[in-house]
Amino acid sequence: MIADKSTELAAVYTDFNGIAKLKAEAGRQTDEAKRETARQFEALFLQMMIKSMREAGGKGMLDSDQTEMAQGMYDQQLAISLAKKGSIGIADMVMRQLGVEPEKTTQPKSDGRLAMVERLWSGTPAQQNTPPSPLPRWETPEAFIRALYPAAEQAARKLGTTPEAVLSITALETGWGRHVMPAANGSSFNLFGIKADTSWKAGVATARTLEYEDGVMQQKREPFRTYASAEESVADFADFIRTNPRYRKALDVAADPEAFLEQIHRAGYATDPDYAAKARAVLKKVEQITRREA
Repeated sequence: MIADKSTELAAVYTDFNGIAKLKAEAGRQTDEAKRETARQFEALFLQMMIKSMREAGGKGMLDSDQTEMAQGMYDQQLAISLAKKGSIGIADMVMRQLGVEPEKTTQPKSDGRLAMVERLWSGTPAQQNTPPSPLPRWETPEAFIRALYPAAEQAARKLGTTPEAVLSITALETGWGRHVMPAANGSSFNLFGIKADTSWKAGVATARTLEYEDGVMQQKREPFRTYASAEESVADFADFIRTNPRYRKALDVAADPEAFLEQIHRAGYATDPDYAAKARAVLKKVEQITRREA
């Protein structure tokens, strides 16, 4: 999960049953062990805070066991990342309590550490002067589906599947359009999480992503395609699936939306082992909404 000297301790960062391990590490009496204990304690605190913030917001209509699991994994990664940056200062305080000085850092202190957490929580970029994204903010899944349905219909005709199957993938990849990666000029408009390989000749944006390797989730920075509009992204998804030989089996069963989603996952569209199950769950929500809207 965390590729550094604390890899073997990463599990206790967000595991409340790991407190005994933290005590054992501090008991080694080395300054580095005490610093590591302090960082882990801050991660645990942040995990509790983030969890409380989410619970205060209540469950949404579209929440499920799968989405909650994915959100929980994201929250764990966020807590670890914030703790390693010393984002709210708890680790520094604990280090001093343990009799060691915090490590020197060249990172500037935030003018409001809790404000930084709030920015991350709300999805607002922490960088100043970031150009506003031209991508519309869809307030509800219904608005998201209405806006993209015409483009999804065109893509579905090319693929031989349903618009709902196309929409379920972008809804899963972007959280119903709420989490589209930014680009230098605003938004990447990348609604399907398609990465940019050497064959891609248009714009590219680099972003953090969670990938599974041998069943273990890891954070990476990867290049992703960028587009001029949401419609262009939907059209490119259709071309990407239709022209890539590894998705041949998916196209063969495209008339069955659930089988289509299963086969694109098996072909390597996503590394998440539960991706197909999550996509099917979102598909059912999309189908419910489109029937209601018809």
